[in-house]
Amino acid sequence: MNLISKTLLTIALLMVPVIALYMYANRQSVAVVEKQINMANEDRLDRFLDEIEGTLDQVSKYANIILNDPDFAELAGKSAAADRYDYAVLMEAAESKLGLFSLSTDWMSRINLYFPASGRAASSHSSVVYDETYLQRNLDPDWTFRNVMINGIGKRAFTRHFAAPYAGLADFRSASVIVEVDLMEDNVVALLDRFKSNGNNDPFLYKAPDRFVLNGTSDAEAARRIVAAAGLSANREAKRRDIFRLDDKQVLVYVLPSPKLGWTLVDYVPLEDILAPMTKSRYLFYATVTLLLLLGAAAAAILYFHVQMPVRRLSESVSRLKRGEFSVRIEGTSNRDFRPLIGQFNEMAARMQHLVEKVYLEEIRAKEAVMKQLQSQINPHFLYNSLAFIVSMAKLNRPAPVVSMAHSLADYFKYTARNVSMTTTIREEIEFVSSYIDIMNYQLGNIRCEIDIPASMERLLIPRLLIQPVVENAIVHGLEPKPDGGGIRIAGEEEPDWVSIAVEDDGVGMTEPERAALAERLKETEADGDGIGLWNVCQRLRYQFGEQSGVTVGASPSGGLRFVLRWRKPPS
Repeated sequence: MNLISKTLLTIALLMVPVIALYMYANRQSVAVVEKQINMANEDRLDRFLDEIEGTLDQVSKYANIILNDPDFAELAGKSAAADRYDYAVLMEAAESKLGLFSLSTDWMSRINLYFPASGRAASSHSSVVYDETYLQRNLDPDWTFRNVMINGIGKRAFTRHFAAPYAGLADFRSASVIVEVDLMEDNVVALLDRFKSNGNNDPFLYKAPDRFVLNGTSDAEAARRIVAAAGLSANREAKRRDIFRLDDKQVLVYVLPSPKLGWTLVDYVPLEDILAPMTKSRYLFYATVTLLLLLGAAAAAILYFHVQMPVRRLSESVSRLKRGEFSVRIEGTSNRDFRPLIGQFNEMAARMQHLVEKVYLEEIRAKEAVMKQLQSQINPHFLYNSLAFIVSMAKLNRPAPVVSMAHSLADYFKYTARNVSMTTTIREEIEFVSSYIDIMNYQLGNIRCEIDIPASMERLLIPRLLIQPVVENAIVHGLEPKPDGGGIRIAGEEEPDWVSIAVEDDGVGMTEPERAALAERLKETEADGDGIGLWNVCQRLRYQFGEQSGVTVGASPSGGLRFVLRWRKPPS
């Protein structure tokens, strides 16, 4: 462990007890804050639900006042047919009182009166018709939630019925008067909105199995998921307070049932919003600790840059020099203490590079001599085959192939002796190979050839006569033994750092042991027995492009052999 690591480790160890103590204190503080917040929120919910129930109680009292009002009692006992004028006056007075009762509270409400004895009805908002079927279906002494129509507009409302006498709720025909009170849903929504505006919560009312009264900005889907998570939809008794996960966030859910209303008040708030001040304090502490660590790291960095880095650079440069990178130099340093040492190292590396480059040039000249020798070994082999073909055609008195072969031989020697350069482009080599295949077709007459070389590879330089010996081997040893001949495919492939040319045929092929033996012969440093042409190609690739380049042997999918010439791209 170096000096910098020891310094940083010491700083870290000093900060560990501080961080641990803070985390413990923060955990205790969060617990206390959560407890106080829960108490405050539950108290707010209790007061909010008391406000709703208080309004319902107030409306219920209005209904009882109406039942005991003498005008309404007189209207219930008076027949419309007895005195139409008096009855109309009483009805108008009753409707006026109903309007006053509906306006006596901040909640928008509608009060309907039904008189079973006379079969008449009155309303505080719009005309209403006495309908026994309607009363029989909807009469309920408890608060219900239903759809209503007011002046042709559909709304939802909480509805409750009162009757005098009370037994009239069981048999409406025995009642003298029935009071129907509708409290519009808009009132509850406005109250929920006002309750929500005081915090970051999201309250709503719920009644199983699937009835909701949401605030004006509530997320209906989130409310359904909260209800499902709390088990309210399954009529299970939910906890008064619980924590659930919603959209990868923890939410604190409060559940408060209302026995009077028969609904449940549900409120939820993201836990991270509640603990935002504590979270901010925690982040501030972490930022302070981070700043202290950075200051310690800065002090260690000063020591690192002025002492350890020059030593490391010197050590790395020596390692690179050991690996053979003799061009390595250490750039100037601002540290005066290390400047003389670095200067001496650069001088030593320059001298070593000069000596190595001198030896390297001698090795290059030796390799060029070897490559010329290998190339010269190919020419007599090809010339022997070509002359043998000419002699055979002359004996058969076939002058056309003789002339074609003679011209092809002239082109061949023109290609090989055109200049003293040992390299050519892939395009020129492929053209030469095409001419060679044409010559062999005069002899065998049944050779097909397919060439697929990308345009980007055509200008790449390779040693002369690199592909032709491989093609010749495919024809002589793969296709010629087959009575019906066959085909050759030459394909090129370019990678970021490598280039390869594959030559495959559909000839007689080799067995796996034979291919393995041929691959071993290609790796030898000296040619031995058959396959000297392929060995020459492999050696020339290694001399030209490095030891990792060469020729691999494999089986062709069509049954013959597949030779891949692969070499590394020279640096541009």
